Amino acid sequence: MLGVRLDTELEERLANVARTQGRSKSDIAREAVRRYVELHDEAFRREARRQSQRASRRDTQEDYAFWERAEREDAAWR
Repeated sequence: MLGVRLDTELEERLANVARTQGRSKSDIAREAVRRYVELHDEAFRREARRQSQRASRRDTQEDYAFWERAEREDAAWR
């Protein structure tokens, strides 16, 4: 259950739309929230996919070489 406070003007506009469409304000608000979440959730999935693809193209040998150098330098300080 979710309660949402709307300013007077927006609530009146929502009531008008609901009345002209023969729907409840809750039904319209539910649809609006669903669409918003789907839009932004898809954007999140696209970004995660993009980063995953970018990471898979990295040269892992270069990464390993970096950490080997770091370990050698760390050992030299001991």
